[in-house]
Amino acid sequence: MLDKQRLKTFLLGGAAGAVAGVLLAPRSGREIRNTIANRAEEFRERGNESYFEARERLQDRLADARNFRRHSAADEADVGPDAGVVDGSEGSSPRGVPHLRDVSAGDQRDAQDARTEELRKKVQETRARIRARLEGGPSNRD
Repeated sequence: MLDKQRLKTFLLGGAAGAVAGVLLAPRSGREIRNTIANRAEEFRERGNESYFEARERLQDRLADARNFRRHSAADEADVGPDAGVVDGSEGSSPRGVPHLRDVSAGDQRDAQDARTEELRKKVQETRARIRARLEGGPSNRD
């Protein structure tokens, strides 16, 4: 009970401080709203960028895990003389089993990479616009 009461008190004090800060701010309401909107947009973009980067890392790790599983399964498979084993050929595993590449997933990855790059460019352009707006806007006074 004591911890909940402290948390409530802390949150109430924080809210009261925020309200007092807005009421006693040296800027006009319009300037404050614009500043808050700009910062919220910036945080939203940073969040989206972090999300896309984390998603990309996760997809890379999943692809690596799938490839590892495929290669491990191929290396562990017991291959007989009729299975097309080519000893000493380039691109073959230590056991003589040639590694096969999954070409069906390549088209999907290429399209996904293009979308990722497009999103990355859009984020960079938006950041540049926000920076230009913040540098030239009324919120950066001396």
